[in-house]
Order: sequence, then structure tokens, then C-alpha cells
Amino acid sequence: MTLHMNKISGCLFAIMVTTIMVLASCKPKTAFYGPDIYKPDTGFKVVGYIASGNFDQINEIEIDKLTYLNLAFGNPDKDGNLLVDGNYDIAPVVTKGHEANLKVYISLGGGGRPDTAIWKSVLLPKNRSSFVKKIVEFVESNNLDGVDVDIEGNLLPTIGKTYNPFVLELKDALHAKGKGITSALGATDLHEAVAQEALEAYDFINVMVYDKTGIWRPDDIGPHSPFSYAEEAIQFWTVDKKIPTYRIILGVPFYGFDFTPPARYISYDELIKQDPANAYRDSVGMQYFNGIPTIVQKTELAKSKLGGVMIWELASDTICDMSLLRALDQTLKAGDQAVTAFYKDEDGDGFGNPAKPIHATASPQGYVTNREDADDTNAKLHR
Repeated sequence: MTLHMNKISGCLFAIMVTTIMVLASCKPKTAFYGPDIYKPDTGFKVVGYIASGNFDQINEIEIDKLTYLNLAFGNPDKDGNLLVDGNYDIAPVVTKGHEANLKVYISLGGGGRPDTAIWKSVLLPKNRSSFVKKIVEFVESNNLDGVDVDIEGNLLPTIGKTYNPFVLELKDALHAKGKGITSALGATDLHEAVAQEALEAYDFINVMVYDKTGIWRPDDIGPHSPFSYAEEAIQFWTVDKKIPTYRIILGVPFYGFDFTPPARYISYDELIKQDPANAYRDSVGMQYFNGIPTIVQKTELAKSKLGGVMIWELASDTICDMSLLRALDQTLKAGDQAVTAFYKDEDGDGFGNPAKPIHATASPQGYVTNREDADDTNAKLHR
């Protein structure tokens, strides 16, 4: 009887072991890419996105004021090969970025993607490792420094639970090559597909503190990126989600929304061409945006509490002294001190030219604190 029971127990044990081995063999395996050799960037970051359709403007943008340049966007074809939107050549942009000592990343995804079926396919467990390897090959062959995961909008509900395993495997693959991984995510909420483990995998997170409303909400007309939204975002990310402040990068918009029918996106550059005084406003009529004072205020908030500032989108800036990027850079160069806006007074009448601002901790020679000069070439003309 005992011998018989022992045989039965042995058979049961063998069946259990075999079952476990079969189940284990059916479970998708994550490839081992090697040890993590990525060296974290502990400095304050200035991240600028440039859309592929604006690559031809790279020579006009003062990218030396950045630390990271994100190329938007890369997306897979049906075979999982990574392609740049519009098939634009990234080589000149990457070279330009590296000449300015920037780290250049490819940003994946983007809002409102039409290719949801492709993304759903490449992130399936059976396809994921192949896709990850193709991303890393793209990064290395194009001399890039990392990947920014900008999977958002209609993509997240489509890919669902495949998001987190993808992020974790992509991190392992990139870090094994010494490459970085970041993400662009919303200001005050997250889709349920984005788990805490994915958030912890990112080297830092570019928080999109804009689009609180927009032209897709014609009944919600108003500011899309007020200063209060930045404060809400800091609460959400550092308190609610418990991400360390140095890993949170505060996004600021270089664009606005014009709700005047037909409603449309409007660049800061166009707003300045409409009226240079818009540089010092956040709204005019049914147009809502961030002018210089708000960008400076947000930059000071970021430099006192967070790990950096992020910009969408670089080509929307104006190319003159009223540039938002210049104001942001001047604010950062002041270090821990707050800046004051000063204005060039070329005719020496004590009235400054609003078209020539500078932000500094003390008044530079030839600058004043008001911007009330109507003609800075004539000392008799001012407001």
C-alpha cells in the first residue's frame, strides 16, 4: 500500500513539474540585452521637440539653448520597421544637434495616430522583442542618443496592457547600449494602460502641461496652458504619482489656439506677426497662448522645483528678441535668482523698446524697466 501510494505521489509530482515546464515555455520571454550601462543625466534639462515637417528650419532655431532635441515622430510600418513621419531625412538634424552638444532622441508615436492597428500588432508579445530590436537598430544606425516614448491619445486605449511590457523591455535594450529612454505624458491624469512600473522605467518624464482645452472642445473656450495648470501638474506627478522632482520636466507651449471660427492651432510666431504686443499677453480676443511673462514664470517654477523644461514645438517660436526660447534661456542663466524684464533704450530717453527685451538679475547697460517707447530712434517719441 505504501509503495503504491509512493508511486502515485511520484507520478503526480512528475505531472506537476511537466505542467509547470509547459506553462513556462508558453509564457512570452523577455530577451536579455546585457547589463545596464546607461549613465543618468543629473543636470537641469531643456528639451525641445521639432516636428519632422519643420526639420528644414533647424538652422534658424537657437538649439544651443537646449540640452535635448527630440525628433517627432517615428512610427512603425506593418513589418515593425521604424520610419520617420513624412520620410524626412533626420541625418542633418542629428548632426546639427550633436554639433551643439545636444542629446538627440527619436520620439515615438504622437497624438491622434491613424496607424493604431500597426501599433497594436507590433506590441503583441510575439512581436514585441523584434520591434524593440528594430528600434535599437534605428537608434544606433542614425547615431541617436535615445528614445522618447510619446504614446498617447488614441494609441493608449488601442494597445492597452502591452504598453508596460514594451516600455520595460525597451528600457533594458536601450540601457544595455548606454542609450536613454524618456516619455511624454499628460499633465494631471494618466490612461489606465500606463502603470507605475513604466513610469519608474523612464529616465525622466516630459510632462505636457498644455492642451487643457483646445479646438477639439469648441464649448470650452479659454486658456489651454495657464500657470495654475503647471502647479496642478507638479502636485499630480510629485505627490500623487510619487515621481522624484528631478525626473519631472515641465512642458511649455510655443503655440496657442484661436477659437475664432474656423478654430485653429496658431504659432507664437504668427501671434507676434499679428501684433508684437502679444509677446506680453496670454490672450487676445478668442486666441489663447503663453506670452513671455508666463513662460518666464513657468521657467522659474521649474528651475526651483523640477528637473527641467520641455518645449513643444521649437519651430513655432519667433526669430527675434521676443523669442520665447531666448526668454527661457535668460531665465535659466540667472541661476537661483529671479529675473526682471528690461528693455533696450537706444535713444536714451528713459523709455524702453518692447521689441528688445532681456531678462536678467540686474539692469544691463542701456536697458530700462519700462517698455513704453514708440520709436527708439527718436528721443521725443514715446507713449
